[in-house]
Amino acid sequence: MFRYKPSIPVPYKRQGYIYFRSLQYPNMSEKDRQRIRALCERSAGHLSKAMLEYVTTGNSVKAVCHRHFIASPTSIYRALKRYYELFPTDL
Repeated sequence: MFRYKPSIPVPYKRQGYIYFRSLQYPNMSEKDRQRIRALCERSAGHLSKAMLEYVTTGNSVKAVCHRHFIASPTSIYRALKRYYELFPTDL
């Protein structure tokens, strides 16, 4: 479920666009899926697989952290902030 995150310096409408566009990952072209994967790698580093799961499935951050053996959801939230800031306008 989409929720505005005031700690991310991206306007409400843009956050909504990024959230719902990311959920369309399975229906995207291979080129666009590669761009999303690269963006996750760039914003989350070694946590990129967890980040990809979080932004493309709508699963809770707790569930993703548990599945990927991440102790604190704070690291995902920090990466999410970078993800939203770096998300391209042409995707």
